[in-house]
Amino acid sequence: MTKIPVFDIGDTLLPSHKKQNKVLREELKREGFKNPPKMDINKYNIYKPGEIQEWLDNNNLDADPKKVKKAYIEWERKYLEENAIDELKKINQKFGPIGFISDNSLEAKDFYEQFFEENDLNYRVFVVSEEVGVKKPEKEIFQEFLDRRDESGEKFAYVGNYVDRDIGAEKVGMSFIWLKEHYLFDSSSYDGVQIPKLNFENLENALKEVSE
Repeated sequence: MTKIPVFDIGDTLLPSHKKQNKVLREELKREGFKNPPKMDINKYNIYKPGEIQEWLDNNNLDADPKKVKKAYIEWERKYLEENAIDELKKINQKFGPIGFISDNSLEAKDFYEQFFEENDLNYRVFVVSEEVGVKKPEKEIFQEFLDRRDESGEKFAYVGNYVDRDIGAEKVGMSFIWLKEHYLFDSSSYDGVQIPKLNFENLENALKEVSE
């Protein structure tokens, strides 16, 4: 039986690390700041205006954090509509119901749940690290997904970009597929199942490999 794909989001479905600072700096330039600094997006969550405000205060920038969040979400929505949602819907129809496990906030989850609903993507279970209290590669975040699905890990293949963290899915019996399209982290030594770009054909072939 072919395994069911479960997806990471940031740097898997879209190039979030690369684009968050680009969108942030473009918005600040629109507000009159000529050469704004980069924000450490691993420390400050772009979905949380309070954390953006903290970063702005630390850098003496008098800007509107809600505008920064809105600018990023508008870019994100456009990117997903143009590059990911149709492939996810085809994958879901053939191999689903798919699911999601992400190191992110409840605010990010709210955005994605609304976006998926607007685009008629019928997934089942979305888990983020903030609601579980641990991040990947800890097994608890993957186990939480399985508990909500009430299924065993052997039925799933986790698709992610960061081998060192995402391979934690194997701790609960899931297979792991490395999606290299947007990855930023050095995982060149990994010799497991890999795909260069998210599309139906690539994932179908990878699922055949991990399901044998």
